[in-house]
Amino acid sequence: MTKEVERRTVLKGFALGIAGLGSVISLGKFLEVLTFPNGQKVALARGVILADKSLCSGCRICEMVCANFNSGGRNSASLSRILLEKEYLRGDYKPKVCHQCADPPCLKACPVAALQVERQKGTYARIIDERVCIGCQKCVEACKQYFKPSRPRFDEQKQRTVKCHLCFGDPQCVKFCPLGVLRVERSEKGLQVGYPVIKED
Repeated sequence: MTKEVERRTVLKGFALGIAGLGSVISLGKFLEVLTFPNGQKVALARGVILADKSLCSGCRICEMVCANFNSGGRNSASLSRILLEKEYLRGDYKPKVCHQCADPPCLKACPVAALQVERQKGTYARIIDERVCIGCQKCVEACKQYFKPSRPRFDEQKQRTVKCHLCFGDPQCVKFCPLGVLRVERSEKGLQVGYPVIKED
């Protein structure tokens, strides 16, 4: 169910940009925190990965780099936090990235608060503390209601769920993409991205 968001400050200015997978509103002088009816406050992400699918060749380097960097050298594409889908009718490739949602269904679905907002590196990405995660996959199901495939992914070996954490400010997929398909959109004031700005991709 879509929840109304209470805006805590007056909108003074915004810029709308569209790149590849979805829309991003750079808030500039807008708000930094969203407050939900239950009183929960979620700081807006200050970065998100965007993709221009028209440039993608399907080389899958992004998947390999992500899996290797974040999964202790394991290179299985199933462990990558970025996914590459082929649109067979058109022959195109579509990178699927985590939107770092302003109103994150995954975070709100977690029953043990393993999903948190990263503050140490200042990305404010929605991250999973694997020490707390119990592997229930409620975050996976919550994300799947809007985005398919789900961005949180279940690691069968660890019996924990993993997701994109922007490599704590230095996304490896962006760094190693040979064609410049991926880029990072940043804003110190936060970005109105993902759900509910977009509800499918």
